[in-house]
Amino acid sequence: MKIRHERPMSQLEFQVRAPLALLLDSGERVSIEEWSLKGLNYPKELGEMPARGMLMIPFQGVKITFPVALQPVERERFLYFKNLTGRQRETLAIFYRSILSGKMASTDEIITSLDAPVDLVPMEETQDELDKATEKTVPRSLRAIASMTVYALFAMLIFWLLGSGIYSNIAIVRVTNARIEAPLVPHISQLGGYVASVPVAVGDQVAVGDIMVRIQTPDSEGALADVRLRISLLDERMIVLRERERVALLRIEEARAILVEEAANALPDEFDERRAALEAFDGRFNPEYQLLYDALLAVQREISDIEDDLQRLRRERGRLRDTADALHVVASEAGIVTDVAVIRGQYASRGQIAVTVEGLAPRIARGWLTQEMAAALTEGMQVKLTVNTGQGRRVLDGTVADVSAGIDPEISAEFGTLVSVSLNDMTPQEIRVELPHLLPVAVRVQRDWVTSFDERVRSFVAVVRGVFNGNT
Repeated sequence: MKIRHERPMSQLEFQVRAPLALLLDSGERVSIEEWSLKGLNYPKELGEMPARGMLMIPFQGVKITFPVALQPVERERFLYFKNLTGRQRETLAIFYRSILSGKMASTDEIITSLDAPVDLVPMEETQDELDKATEKTVPRSLRAIASMTVYALFAMLIFWLLGSGIYSNIAIVRVTNARIEAPLVPHISQLGGYVASVPVAVGDQVAVGDIMVRIQTPDSEGALADVRLRISLLDERMIVLRERERVALLRIEEARAILVEEAANALPDEFDERRAALEAFDGRFNPEYQLLYDALLAVQREISDIEDDLQRLRRERGRLRDTADALHVVASEAGIVTDVAVIRGQYASRGQIAVTVEGLAPRIARGWLTQEMAAALTEGMQVKLTVNTGQGRRVLDGTVADVSAGIDPEISAEFGTLVSVSLNDMTPQEIRVELPHLLPVAVRVQRDWVTSFDERVRSFVAVVRGVFNGNT
């Protein structure tokens, strides 16, 4: 069996005029003229209102009596029933309904009310409960102000979200997949060979033509070494021949000096003979001195042959040097070494990247747009770049430096528009230090009308400040 506890109907809470009696603790009997299921009106002519008593209900010549606890209300002279049991409340309610309906209550109803198995739980809040419920309640005016503030904040948030999105669509062109790019120049090995030495390291600054990696091959080194050895041998032979030539010339000079002295000291009848001998000597047909001339001529011929060989070998050495130098990795652009991919003794194959150099040109931001947005950008448009440098977000000013159509495999395989942006607020050295290569960056290009509007606003603000400063 399920038992549901309900209070009497609310429409039965108004007061009725019916005789009730209240027996006080002092023995005095008070006649109650007006009462309801909530309580009763205590006569004004009586003194202090009681807190308890015995309530007597007349029924078919008998009286039903039960104790009640009362809660007085001074100003209204009204006593509330307090903590009535289920049987008491049901009995009082039957008598109350019979008066309102004009029908006499039956004995069965009275007996049933007296035999009620449980007490009903009152559904109304007591005064203590009401006081506790409203003890920490914020005043209504403050609640209204708080509600209006919350609604205003929500309205501002929604307006900001919608408004910022609309403004971004009409005033800003967002470049996707943007990142910082350094002007890197990879230097590759032109011909395969072994790395003989690596004169540079990461961070070194190089000029055009500097050798960064020396590469050798066994064939080139062997041929060059052979030529150098042959040149060295011929140089040594040349030294010996030059000495023999000097000795031969010295002997010829000594022989001529003797003939000159003899001609100078000759008697008159011998003068012509001595003079003819000297002339024959100078003409190199004097048979007495032919061996000296033949020895000198032989040496000079050998020297001439060796000089020809040396010239040929030196040309060959130069060719071999050029071939060997062609193997070296040489800086084609001035800049800073950012990567060295080879080590000494390693075999560098043809086309292999050996050294990467970052040029002296400043780093740029590069991004991509779809082909549909190609007409939206032109060179010179103002750009806002947002980067995260590790110490927080930073917004930089930039300018569109180049807009070109093409495909950048590192950005997108789709044909579109490549956008290059130069940074205005930083020097190339600052960019190189603070913005590493391939750093992601958010690029927002302002449309021309936004830039014009900003310039007009700045001009207006400058004029206002000038007028204000002039007046002050």
